[in-house]
Amino acid sequence: MDRPESTLKRLRESFKDGALLRLALTHGSYTNEHAEASLESNERLEFLGDALIGLAVAEEVYRRFPYLPEGQLTAIRSALARGQTLARVADSLSLGEGLSMGRGEEASGGRRRESNLAATFEAVVGALFLDQGYRAAHDFVLETLADEFVVAGERPFLNNPKSLLQELVQGNGEGLPSYRILETAGEHHPSRFLAEAVVSGKVIGRGTGRRKSLAEQDAARDALETLDHEI
Repeated sequence: MDRPESTLKRLRESFKDGALLRLALTHGSYTNEHAEASLESNERLEFLGDALIGLAVAEEVYRRFPYLPEGQLTAIRSALARGQTLARVADSLSLGEGLSMGRGEEASGGRRRESNLAATFEAVVGALFLDQGYRAAHDFVLETLADEFVVAGERPFLNNPKSLLQELVQGNGEGLPSYRILETAGEHHPSRFLAEAVVSGKVIGRGTGRRKSLAEQDAARDALETLDHEI
């Protein structure tokens, strides 16, 4: 992959329609300060890029981890495609340096702001798709996220549903999941526990097990599957 300082140069040289890249690098604060010019911001491209990144990452995760169940694939995909990760990659590529933004946004540290960086990365992917097609956008995503994929594959808790659920919900900006035991079955020595996984006050998974810890793990696994269907 190119050195970070050469990424923007490479992108500018590769685009057939340079206006698309300029649009991808136009923050909403810049259009607000230049309302007379009737400029468009990168928000629509951000929307498109978000969907493309999710598809490219899901496809690659599916191929790289053929033995992982659905819930674990979901957690890895979420960790790779979330804003924090995309912002880190965008920063390493110096995409923030190429942003056109308003004076106030820049003065407040907008070029390094996580939300701006993630949105810029998504917008660039969307622009690549419109300019050169899905394969170009797909390859750019996998190329720039290559190190993140390596880290994802080395996670020590891939087989721990509770850790995976925590990673997923925190990546979505939610609080830590909690668990509660609803009932036990068995006369003198309970042999079955029923547990619920709760996130932000909402029950998102239920599970059973011969021990409380196993019931909580089963509830976390069910919650991961629930979240996967909601994405």
